Amino acid sequence: MVAQCFSESDASAEHTMMHYNPAIADYRAQAPEVQARFERIRQRPVILSVRDLQKCYATDEGTHVVFENVSLDIHRREFITVIGPSGCGKSTFLRIIAGLDDATSGEVLLDGKPVSGPGPDRGMVFQGYTLFPWLTVRRNVMFGLEMAGKGASTAESEAREWLAMVGLEKFENAYPHELSGGMKQRVAIARALAAEPRILIMDEPFGALDAITRCKMQSHLLQIWKKVDVTILFITHDLDEAVYLSDRILVMGTNPGRVVEFIENRVQRPRSVQQILSPEFLAVKHRLDELIHPVIAIGDEEKLPMVKMTAANDEIE
Repeated sequence: MVAQCFSESDASAEHTMMHYNPAIADYRAQAPEVQARFERIRQRPVILSVRDLQKCYATDEGTHVVFENVSLDIHRREFITVIGPSGCGKSTFLRIIAGLDDATSGEVLLDGKPVSGPGPDRGMVFQGYTLFPWLTVRRNVMFGLEMAGKGASTAESEAREWLAMVGLEKFENAYPHELSGGMKQRVAIARALAAEPRILIMDEPFGALDAITRCKMQSHLLQIWKKVDVTILFITHDLDEAVYLSDRILVMGTNPGRVVEFIENRVQRPRSVQQILSPEFLAVKHRLDELIHPVIAIGDEEKLPMVKMTAANDEIE
C-alpha cells in the first residue's frame, strides 16, 4: 500500500519523477507499522506552524528572494530534517524560527503564538563549537540555567543530570579544549536541552566532525531524543544522515528557495546502521538525490572558464 506523501509542489515533483528508476523501490510505500506511526504523529498537537513565509533583501541589481511561500506544520516530538542545495535558504529559515532573523512576510507560530525574537522555548546547536572556553563542561551547562534564574545548587544538580543524559558526567570538570569534537557537541546539546525548549534547532551540528565521529553522534542524538520531550528541526547536506535521523524530510529548491517536497520517511524505527542498505532506505535516499541533483541533459551543464594552469601536453579526457 502506498501512503499519501506531503508535497508543496506537484509540478516540480512530477518533473523529477520522470527520472525515477523503476529498479528502486517506491519511496512512498510504507509498511503497516510505519503508516500506523505516522497516524499517531498526526494525532499529536502541532508545535510549529509556518505560513507563507518569505525572506528577501535588496541588492544593487534589485530584490533577491532567499525563499518564498514556505508553509508547513510540525507535530510534537517529530524529527524533521531540512535538506537542499546551497543557497536555498535552509539556514536563514532556521534563523527565522529561532528568532535570530526577521521574515519579510508570513508568520511563524510556536504553540500558536507568533515568534518575535529569541526565547528559551527554542534551543539551538550550531556546526561550530559554541562553548565558553573559559568555563568547565559543568559550568557551560549551568550557564543558561543560572541565566534563567535558578540558584547555583539547583543549576549544578540539573547540569549533572543533563551531562549524564549525554554520557559525559565523568568530564564535568574538563574544559572544552580537552574534549574531542563529538564530546563538545554533546555538551552543546546538553546545554541547549537544559533549558527544556519546545524545539531543538540544529544547523549542521555534525558537519565539522570526521565520518566515524559523525556516525556515533547520529546514534547519540537518537538515543537522547527518545528520552526527552523535544521536537527537533535539523539541517544537513548529507543524504544518509537525513534518512537515518528523520521522521519527515523537507526538501528545498533554489532560485528562489522553496519547498519542493515534504517526504514521509518510510524507514522503520528504531533505526540502525544495518538499515542503510535496505530497500526502504535506498528508496528514500534515491528520491532525495533526484530532487537535489536532477538529471542534466548533455550540453546543459554549467561551463566554467577554461584557463590552462599546467604545461602538460596530455589530456585527462
